[in-house]
Amino acid sequence: MLNAEEGRKLFELGMAHATRYDSEKAIEYYTRSIAASPNPSPYINRANLLCKRLRYHEALHDLLEARKLDRAQSNEFTEVLRREIGYAEAITNFYRNGLRDRLLEDLDRNGDDFVAGKIFSASFGFSHNLWENGYIHPLSEHHFFNELDNVRKFDRLNLYPEVEGYIENYPIEFIEMKISNCKDLDYYQKASQALHSFLCSYDEQDMISIRRIIIYRLHESILDDEYGMASLSNSYPEVTKEAYRFIHGEEFSEEDI
Repeated sequence: MLNAEEGRKLFELGMAHATRYDSEKAIEYYTRSIAASPNPSPYINRANLLCKRLRYHEALHDLLEARKLDRAQSNEFTEVLRREIGYAEAITNFYRNGLRDRLLEDLDRNGDDFVAGKIFSASFGFSHNLWENGYIHPLSEHHFFNELDNVRKFDRLNLYPEVEGYIENYPIEFIEMKISNCKDLDYYQKASQALHSFLCSYDEQDMISIRRIIIYRLHESILDDEYGMASLSNSYPEVTKEAYRFIHGEEFSEEDI
């Protein structure tokens, strides 16, 4: 039996958890709100959180259901849904143009480590060979810290153990500072959207594995670029030189390696 008041209360609990970045609980309450009394709002909010987890295909289904309900009830969210459905459809285009099938075949044939480098380099506009040779794209560091922030806020850290470790080493204030100082935001947005189109084409478990590899490889390449041969030992800091200075409030010295 539908209960509008119960649905509203559950929706508000979902929003409260979302504001605290307790996304798992927020999704749970939005789902319960939908079960109690289907209406567009919990579908839209759940879709937004699914997008943050790069699950755009599932999010699109939520948005389409929200549009159906909105048209039947009030047309309150017409413009919001038009914009968000358009974005989700663009990100998930590989599901409709046949490329997803080829991506899955490539994953089966070459494995997630190969695919991780291939889709990251394609998204950011450089050759896969450069990735294999440890090339550091100018926006690699920004993407690394942006991913740390996104995972800690919107996903389940237990699924990203490397990220959990990085967050222990990098202060949140430092991560936020790095995110706010993007060298080319327009380029980065286009590149990250392309990467999301690739990533959301895979089943969730494979997507998480590929995403973890990208994050790990970026961090290793960044440290190797900064510390050189010292990165072959365990004697160098597990953070960038800039982060080391930030944490210790002092100038970095090669003697610290």
